[in-house]
Amino acid sequence: MHQSDSKRQPYALKKGEGWTYRMGIDFIVKTGEIPQGNGAAVMEYVTRKGEEPGEHTHPTEDEIFYVLEGRITFRCGGETFDLEQGGAVFLPRGIPHGYTIPSDDPVRLLIVTAPVREGPGGGWGGFVSDLELGQGELVAKPPHAIR
Repeated sequence: MHQSDSKRQPYALKKGEGWTYRMGIDFIVKTGEIPQGNGAAVMEYVTRKGEEPGEHTHPTEDEIFYVLEGRITFRCGGETFDLEQGGAVFLPRGIPHGYTIPSDDPVRLLIVTAPVREGPGGGWGGFVSDLELGQGELVAKPPHAIR
């Protein structure tokens, strides 16, 4: 259930702070889908060659990846996008996608997901909400955590 607007509070996170969920690699959620009820989520993570996910589809959320460090190649809908620091890619929901990392250097990414609101309760069902609902192990949260 989403917090009402009267209960929502501003907050700030410093570098490295957030709700860190371990699911093979650590994802740092800066703002989530469910507790804040934002309609969008922001995550940061570092990934390396060999940790790439297989091709997959998100039926309920669009994704925007912004490359903070490193080089990465995204695939989506038959297109290929080679990106490096400062590059971004938009991956629409419902289209199979994935990525590869061409070098041994780590890649640090900022991700914004925008879930589609479907059904009477909102119908989140996105990657970040899955983490928040227990699919990933919560291993760290900010010292001033609001949830």
